[in-house]
Amino acid sequence: MWTTKNYNKSDKIFRGAYNYYRNDNIYAEENFDVYFEKKDNSFITVAESLARVATGEMLSIKVEYVINKEYIPTFVSIEKSMGKEFAKEVFKYVTKRNHILYSFDNSEGFHHEEEIITAPRYHIATPLTSPSMLFLKSKKLDVSGKNSFNVLTTINQWDFKDSPVFKNIIVERANLTTEKMNIDGQNVQATQFKLYDGEADFKNVKEPPHIRVFLSQHGAIPYVLRSDDGTKIQIKYFNNLNKDE
Repeated sequence: MWTTKNYNKSDKIFRGAYNYYRNDNIYAEENFDVYFEKKDNSFITVAESLARVATGEMLSIKVEYVINKEYIPTFVSIEKSMGKEFAKEVFKYVTKRNHILYSFDNSEGFHHEEEIITAPRYHIATPLTSPSMLFLKSKKLDVSGKNSFNVLTTINQWDFKDSPVFKNIIVERANLTTEKMNIDGQNVQATQFKLYDGEADFKNVKEPPHIRVFLSQHGAIPYVLRSDDGTKIQIKYFNNLNKDE
């Protein structure tokens, strides 16, 4: 078991999978489960992806993502392995200190730990798709304008290079209404958003580089993400197990 605990199957509200495409070729897959624990009013995403890299080795990424009822992350674990390489990053929110305790460990026995001061509302970025848009639920959106979000990001891969830093991203709703999408023969309703870098030049560039996100109506889970470089991440299957919806 790589998660911090065994989650009850009866608490599972969503499950699904993604295919990752580059120029129409699948290069990775992601499977995910989402749980809701009534006792803590917390949502937990447990996700794992497998990708074959250029060397022919398999890269495994496992993410455990816990958010509270305000959709603020309280615990995030990112575990990567490939061949003999292994690295794990953990982010724990310390309520009393309003800090995030960050740790990094790898296969060479290296350990690093530090505290990161944070604003009340933030998101923690991971390499996986299923928890990537949870921050949209953390505050009321201006549906006709640009919305700014604080995202904690890290550049560390197999070795510790630098401390995680907060970056600003800008989110804009592309349409005021939902739109119909056909995904592998299934008709779904999605809300389209555009994601920009916080330093995007809107004054001099009509359409700065961005990621298009087609969001489902369930738990801020994306159906499709598309970037300008030809990368597309698309839902393979999605099951809503939430009896309350």
